[in-house]
Amino acid sequence: MTMTRAPKNWIWEVAVAVAIIAAIAAAAVWTRIYDNGSHYNGSHYNRGHANFERGRYREAIANFDQAIRLEPDDAHIYVNRGVAKLFLGRYREAIADYDHALRLMPDTAYIYVNRAGAKSSLGQHQEAIADYDQALRLEPDNVNAYVSRGRAKSKLGEYDEAFVDFALALQLDPDNAHIYTSRGNVKFDLGQTQEAFADFDQAVRLDPDDGYVYFARAYARADLGQYAEAIFDYDQALRLQPYYVSAYINRAQARIELGQFRKAIADYDQAVRLQPESAYVYFNRGLVKADMGLSQEALADLKTALELAREAGASDFSTSIEEKIQGLEQDE
Repeated sequence: MTMTRAPKNWIWEVAVAVAIIAAIAAAAVWTRIYDNGSHYNGSHYNRGHANFERGRYREAIANFDQAIRLEPDDAHIYVNRGVAKLFLGRYREAIADYDHALRLMPDTAYIYVNRAGAKSSLGQHQEAIADYDQALRLEPDNVNAYVSRGRAKSKLGEYDEAFVDFALALQLDPDNAHIYTSRGNVKFDLGQTQEAFADFDQAVRLDPDDGYVYFARAYARADLGQYAEAIFDYDQALRLQPYYVSAYINRAQARIELGQFRKAIADYDQAVRLQPESAYVYFNRGLVKADMGLSQEALADLKTALELAREAGASDFSTSIEEKIQGLEQDE
């Protein structure tokens, strides 16, 4: 039987959201930790950091749990645990960690930026903007806050204000590749794919050693129907960042468009190994298996996706998964 896959752009957007969190939240946190890390209980913190870098977010959270038990008043550890939870889609738990960190360090801009990223992931864009505003009151030159606030404003349809934020960020840091990728994301959302590609292409020129800029250019290429070129860019992203789950997910989608179903399954298999708590990975793999006529395997993946989506409190996504399961069972 054949099951219609989710719209292509929906799959791109899931991965892009994760990548934006990675680019902004991780940059805001890890450098701060290194600056202040000499007093930590080293083994737990260092293991948590190493597991995070390898995409082992659950193990990283367990390490940070141990570090918090030893140093319960250290805000930085809560922030790091929050970032790991972000990557697992546990946004409410991440916000709770950031809330705790802000009680300990109430005038710290980067914590507001990270909490705002989690709120945006829950669709709480207005609340996120309030956090970005607070971050900018504390640090008026915070480039990440301008970029992320612009993205949040775009989600509310405030495109003119979003582009103003990107322009302010570029005034502060004109050679920052991530500003171009974020602005390109908004142009992509507006259907301005060629203009988005130009921003992504500029980002690659500015920072060719960053896997995310290749990732961004790849999904624009895919939307233009340039699937082979998109796969090349995803290859570059994964060469630079081999634990980049979103690149595996989107490379799989590009391969599907070229009829390379087995290679797509292999990409999803790798994504599952790296991020076993992601409902989206199981969902997408299940749809491919359904298209290949592997109905029982597809059902197993979709049911796992449903369980994970319910655990994450993603009610709309859970409803979509339930509909896919019902459709597949009816065709059996």
